[in-house]
Amino acid sequence: MKIDFAPADVPLDRRLQTASVLQWVYSFLGLAPTCIFLFFYLLFTRFWLVSVLYAIWWAYDYDTPARGGRRVAFLCGLKIWDYMRDYFPIKLVKTADLDPKHNYIFGFHPHGVLVAGAFANFCTFSTGFRQQFPGLTTYMLMLPLWFRAPFFRDYIMSAGLIPSDKVSASYPLHHRRGGSAVVIAVGGAPEALDAHPGNFNVLLARKKGFIKMALEYGAHLVPVFSFGENEVFDQVENPKGTWLRWIQERLQSIMGISLPLFHARGIFQYSFGLMPYRRPINTVVGRPIKVEKKKKPTVEELDALHQLYMDELSNLFEEHKENYGVDKDTHLNFTILAAYSGVLKGTGSSILSALQNRPSAIWPCRSKMEKHLQVISVLQWVLSFLAMGGRRSSWVRNWTVWSYFRDYFPIRLIKTHDLLPSRNYIFGSHPHGIFCFGAFCNFGTEATGFSKKFPGIKPSLATLAGNFRLPVLRDYLMSGGICPVNKNSIDYLLSCNGTGNAVVIVVGGAAESLQCAPGMNSVTLKNRKGFVRLALQKGADLVPVYSFGENDAYKQVIFEEGTYWRYLQRRLQKILGFAPCLFHGFGEPITVPKIEDPTEEMVNLYHGMYTRSLQSLFDKYKTRFGLKESDILHIQ
Repeated sequence: MKIDFAPADVPLDRRLQTASVLQWVYSFLGLAPTCIFLFFYLLFTRFWLVSVLYAIWWAYDYDTPARGGRRVAFLCGLKIWDYMRDYFPIKLVKTADLDPKHNYIFGFHPHGVLVAGAFANFCTFSTGFRQQFPGLTTYMLMLPLWFRAPFFRDYIMSAGLIPSDKVSASYPLHHRRGGSAVVIAVGGAPEALDAHPGNFNVLLARKKGFIKMALEYGAHLVPVFSFGENEVFDQVENPKGTWLRWIQERLQSIMGISLPLFHARGIFQYSFGLMPYRRPINTVVGRPIKVEKKKKPTVEELDALHQLYMDELSNLFEEHKENYGVDKDTHLNFTILAAYSGVLKGTGSSILSALQNRPSAIWPCRSKMEKHLQVISVLQWVLSFLAMGGRRSSWVRNWTVWSYFRDYFPIRLIKTHDLLPSRNYIFGSHPHGIFCFGAFCNFGTEATGFSKKFPGIKPSLATLAGNFRLPVLRDYLMSGGICPVNKNSIDYLLSCNGTGNAVVIVVGGAAESLQCAPGMNSVTLKNRKGFVRLALQKGADLVPVYSFGENDAYKQVIFEEGTYWRYLQRRLQKILGFAPCLFHGFGEPITVPKIEDPTEEMVNLYHGMYTRSLQSLFDKYKTRFGLKESDILHIQ
């Protein structure tokens, strides 16, 4: 391949433009990993205090991204962004005035590969947004994942970026005086896989979350189309149905970010590299669509507004396309995201499993070796829990190692009522303990005979969704029937997977582990009603489960509420998703009717029934497992 080098006499301005775009591309692709590496590297140098002090600051400042971020006007107005604007060049086109007394949601299309137009127009002052739309402040949404990268989170917040979760996105829309404009690249990361030059596919046909948010907050909708966004990079051909596209979409579903194989030009040559082409990007801001505030919009209202938005976006494209070199016969194509049903099958393995079938003659003392295996099996689970890492595997669930694990404590499963395989269930497991030994052994393995005691019932233990973003270990977790504790996963198990499913939710969650210590009989339940609402929506029966002895497996230093250390624990729990820090009894199932939109009164009614059932279960069995008759269950 012949390499086309840049001439030596390139003007200084163009070199500065290239340098500014180079730092932007690096910021987008490499700065977050660099910051994470630097944070941990400094801990092992004489500058370790920098990382420690930053960690304290991070804990204190953790909620800032969800509260509108921290834009730094000085950084948004730096000259470097003018050079970036002129590199392409990028231009902001206004078609209508926007009243600063209202709040707005800008739907940005298309995503492109690196969202260059959206960043330059809404995260910097280089294209004159403040002058064209006085009184408006933009908040551009970005994947929440990036706000967990130390140092990098502060950098992106300085440009007005905030996480794309509902709480963060809705925060600016609470401003009653108006003047907030939340910018959403509606197609998101999946749309980047279609960012080929000349492609006008927009992933919008089923994207209604931003429409619902607009109705709930009365925020006017503004369609935005960025002509040229897909032209600045080439991408390896990846049509739907090819193995490359399959892999890309699978990786995107796992990691939350897409991995388009893009390329364009280099720094000193024009033949290959990751620098974008110098092609114009013209971002056209359309007319606002007035939206009346409705706290609980109906499906019909959502569909009507969504259709109106698509019509307005299509009209915006048609009105301006010929001004920016698009053929008059070219039209927008509204697409949907393909769902996945297929999986790659795999098998699990373990060093311990290779030892299980060895003849006993090779061991010098069988009873002593069993003790060793019990200890090793528990150690293996603790390390797995700390490291965290799919598909359910009956072979893995029946490993002999789990029998050793069971016998270490020992752990026992007690059945008090039959469960019908013609129904679905939500098990509320209490208390959390430190590592949920009881819940894992009973529901993540067959060591205590769950399938024999409850034939036809398939348990799925729900754990932090973040654990499933870790390669390899995610498969280890799933092999035990462990699933992410998010709405999509639980919806699937209770709606699309037939009957006989039991989703096990450790209701108190990681926060409850801060209260666990020997002799503590306290559960976090009073304000935990989400699982009850979910049970009503899916018509799943509620089953209270109490694990006697779960809190006795470890000792823990308990910090008083209001102390600095307790505050730090809770902040770290919010940042990390878990708190740094055994007998199981089943109660009588509570039959729950299916109500798609349960009222608050109905949720409270069944939450009260569940609480009383759990209390009754505790009182009935407490004396059998070493507690006094006077011991009571504290429900917080």
